[in-house]
Amino acid sequence: MIITTAFDEADLLVSKARQLSLETGIPYYPRRKKSLKFFLDQICSQVLVMNFRRGLSYFERTDEEVFFHPNMAFHRIKQLNSGQKDSLVTACKLEAGMTFFDGTLGLASDSLVASYVVGESGKVMSVEKSFPLFLVLKEGLSFFASQNPMWAPPIRRLNIENADNFHYLQHCESESFDVVYFDFMFNTPVPGSKGIQVISPLASRDALTKNHVIEALRVAKQRVVVKASYGDNQLKALGFEVKKTNQKRHFFYAVIEKYSE
Repeated sequence: MIITTAFDEADLLVSKARQLSLETGIPYYPRRKKSLKFFLDQICSQVLVMNFRRGLSYFERTDEEVFFHPNMAFHRIKQLNSGQKDSLVTACKLEAGMTFFDGTLGLASDSLVASYVVGESGKVMSVEKSFPLFLVLKEGLSFFASQNPMWAPPIRRLNIENADNFHYLQHCESESFDVVYFDFMFNTPVPGSKGIQVISPLASRDALTKNHVIEALRVAKQRVVVKASYGDNQLKALGFEVKKTNQKRHFFYAVIEKYSE
């Protein structure tokens, strides 16, 4: 993997690209008016491009750009502001002041909604195993927050790390998060999901295991929640309950409550 800039090598982009190269050890290549195809064909099959449109984009082919944009998250936040319900918020029973662990950051839609709901008094911690996807999200989130002050608070409250979710949970104290949440996208993908299609070249192919559930239950104070598509038949065997209110057209949320209510 290499780092370069947009075709127009603005000083700020060069500075940011060089800094990211220093932080990550990924080689930096000056653009020098070369095409993206040139870099992909002649230099490396994985290219990160620092730019003014997305913050940071990832390419494996010239027609497949992976980047961060919070369209879905902010659409959901607007719906919450108008008094509508959000399926994640309902399944997780999220409220202001709660702590939320997202073990599958992806494009950050769920984490951003959670950050908005738990607010200043709460905490959202999210991990992403894929290093390239983590970089795209880290730079993209920072860029979008700087360009859109009205949406900056839930972005800047979000804590993200590049880590394997199971290993991260192993190092957490018991009952350190109110909710532990997973959305293992490639276990049984949601039909027609544009988010999955966009990040497919980068996303981890990990799946939920019994060990994940054991660690999640230790770390969760209130509940463990998993998003899955229909056809995922292992969740009941792992102790999850599926309520009618948590069932949607293409997916559902399965929940284990730590303590009976």
